[in-house]
Amino acid sequence: MKNFDKKNNSFNTLLAFVVVASFFLFFFQSFSITGNATEGSTISNVSIAKYLAITFGDNLSEGIQFGTVNTLPATNINATHNNDSTSISGGTTYTIEVHDDSNTNVDFCIRANAGLTSAGADVIGLGNETYNAFSTTNATYPLLSGETSLTTGYVKAVSNIDVGSMAYWRFWLDIPAAQPSGDYNNSVLFEGVTTGIAC
Repeated sequence: MKNFDKKNNSFNTLLAFVVVASFFLFFFQSFSITGNATEGSTISNVSIAKYLAITFGDNLSEGIQFGTVNTLPATNINATHNNDSTSISGGTTYTIEVHDDSNTNVDFCIRANAGLTSAGADVIGLGNETYNAFSTTNATYPLLSGETSLTTGYVKAVSNIDVGSMAYWRFWLDIPAAQPSGDYNNSVLFEGVTTGIAC
């Protein structure tokens, strides 16, 4: 019986040794250490969307006013703020700024909803209401000689205005001799788009 117990103890010890050795071999195989260095790389990527914000200057926010006209026909009537800026040598104070929150340059588009219309449904055609826009202003710019008639569809008026900079606008009106008296109104709409994008 003693001999059997010795053999059984020896067998249990050997079995325990094999189990422990197997665990060690498994551990070292999974977490092996080599003497060679290895290196790898992967791509890091982000996309930042173009974002723009525009702000109307005070005078443009108040509207484009041509005042009271007493004599017809009248040609190239200046809007009231076309030439009233003393700080910029007689430039216009109709402005739209590309706000500092933007991260892209802006092209500006313009349109009108209709011709100037009175309460009696008389209309001063859109061909008579004109504008020009430029990236700077003084007594000359934006130029009267570059005036363009408003339309009911958006068209590009000025391009590539930098972030933090302004687009400067002038507006003119022609009134034919037979135009009925009255107060005339329409809406002029502006759109800022990322430079190079269509209106």
